[in-house]
Amino acid sequence: MSIVTRLHIDVLVVRLPWRWALPARRRTVRLPLEFVDEVRVEPHWWRAVRPHPAPGYRFRPGRWCVGEIEHAHGRHFVAVRAQGPVLVVSTFGRDAPYARLALSTADPEGDAARLRTVAAQGVDKN
Repeated sequence: MSIVTRLHIDVLVVRLPWRWALPARRRTVRLPLEFVDEVRVEPHWWRAVRPHPAPGYRFRPGRWCVGEIEHAHGRHFVAVRAQGPVLVVSTFGRDAPYARLALSTADPEGDAARLRTVAAQGVDKN
């Protein structure tokens, strides 16, 4: 089984595999760490994919969904396999590119712990 997304945490950079990059119409999603508010792991993937897809959203029923979702609190970006837990990164601030990222990763618990640590260090430096 291949890794769905990879995280590079200096600025949070999500690199999509090419087969997801095509329907998402982008290869990477970048989020400055200054906007990270909460990092958690959602055990139910379908909760991270609600409510309404935007025009750039694509899915294969029961397999995966990728793209932007419109929400009352702003745009969400999802890159989710329809199985297993999902890494959810919530943001704050009007300038944040997305209100939330929902991502399937090979190790969501480990990635969440790493992201929390790096985001906390970034906050302490400023």
